[in-house]
Order: sequence, then structure tokens, then C-alpha cells
Amino acid sequence: MKTLEERLHLIQTMVEKDVKLRPWALVAATAIAGISFFFMLPVALSSARFPFAWTWFDGTLRPFYGIYAALTSLILGLTFATFHAGEIRRGTIRSIILYPVDMNDITIAKLLSSLVVTTIVSTILFIGVFGSFFFLGVFPAGDFLAIHATALAMSFMALAVGVFLAQGLAHLAGRMLVSPAALGAIFLLLAIVFTETALTFIGTQIASLSAETRGRPLTFEDLAVIQSIARDLSVLSPHHVGGRILGIAFGITRMWADIHVVVPLAALVVAAGYAFGRKLYLDIFIR
Repeated sequence: MKTLEERLHLIQTMVEKDVKLRPWALVAATAIAGISFFFMLPVALSSARFPFAWTWFDGTLRPFYGIYAALTSLILGLTFATFHAGEIRRGTIRSIILYPVDMNDITIAKLLSSLVVTTIVSTILFIGVFGSFFFLGVFPAGDFLAIHATALAMSFMALAVGVFLAQGLAHLAGRMLVSPAALGAIFLLLAIVFTETALTFIGTQIASLSAETRGRPLTFEDLAVIQSIARDLSVLSPHHVGGRILGIAFGITRMWADIHVVVPLAALVVAAGYAFGRKLYLDIFIR
């Protein structure tokens, strides 16, 4: 049985290997960031001509946080899927299987690799798109950095829950039912769909179609019910928690951050998946 030091060394080795094999991601992100900087510079210069004291409102926090949530979720999901499936394409799967390794070591290494690469790539894009606004003092750099970091943390929570849930299901079924990459991507999507804004939009569209079918208009009472249901279901989304935390930090709201539901559930799923992740199922790399 491996010691903790051996496991940490193995995880570090896998992370370093994954990160070093992705220089193209940094080059592409830097190129996109450079182009974005020059495209956004005229907008920032125009905005700087009319200086004003930036004040956060619910209507400004939601779209900015939504952009960051979508960006970090997309990069995290693609990066994790690439690292997870890359072992077969590179032929390194044999060396991993021959080494005394369990699924937890691989999962933690792939999650950390994805987090490192996503943090670097998304931060480069973050600076490229908004850097001119920060330099000219149009946007508060510290607040936007907080939004960026929070969205990344909440996306990582959603990915980790999906990945470790796949391990728990594999233990119960004796085989890999759904790959960690696929279930992680599903949870990344659900984390966005279950936000109050997304649920309200989806519910409104469904109610509008239903109202047209019945031949009656959508009433304000219907909208109030949809918003109430969306608000109740949104506690299941990590991004709802992240947005609420930022709202409290920016002085927009004094409401409870709703961490009492999603955080304990996430911790429970991750802990259970870790406990069941002692065995390495070989089809984890091909399903």
C-alpha cells in the first residue's frame, strides 16, 4: 500500500505531465486575448471619457457572473475530457495501469490538471477582454477578479461532484456506467441551468407555450409562481451560491448565501466517491 508521500508524488507527476503537454492552449489563449484587447480598447477609451463611480446592482452582477460561469465551465469540461481521454491516445495508459494506482489518484490528478490549465487560460482571456477597462479605471479590477475566481471555484465544485459521483456509481454497478468526463460535463451544465436566471427563463418559455396552446395570455401571477419555483430550485446550483456570495460582498443583498444545501451535498458526494474509488476500472478510459 502506497504512503501519502508516494501518492502525492504520483499525483504531482501526472499533473506536471498533463500541464506540460498543453502549450498550444496557452498560445491560443494568448493570441485570442491579444486580439480581444485591441478590439475592446476603443470601447474602453470611449467609456473612459465619461468617468463615473462604479456601483454594483443585481442587473449588472448577473450577466457578468453568467459570462464567467459559462466560460470557466466550458474550459474546465473540455480540459478534463481531454486529459482523461488523452492517456489512451498517448499510449501512457499502460504505464499508469502497471503502477500501483487507484482511481482516486487518477481522478485527483486529472481534476488538478484541469484546474491549473483552466485557471491559466481563463485568466489570460480575462485580462485580454477586460484589461483595457481595468487599465483605464472603467471597471473595478478587484471586483471582477473576485467574480472570475468565484465562478471558477463553483465550476470546479460542479465538475468534482460529477466526477466522483461517476466513481460511486461504478462501485455500485461493478463497472463504469458513465465516464467521469461525461458526468462532470452534465453537472457543469446543470450548475448553470439551475441558476435562478436560467430556470426563470426556461420556465417562462414553457409557460408561454402552454398559455398559447390554451389560448390565454401569461399573467403576472404565473410569472410570480415561476420565479418562486426557480428561486427554490436554484439552491441546488453552485453558481447560485457563488452569485449570492458576491452579492453580499458587493453590498447588493443581505440575504443568506444558501450554502446549507449545495455545499453539504457536494461534500457528501465527493467523500462517498472518494471512499469508493479504491479500485481502478479499466473501462474508465474508454467509456
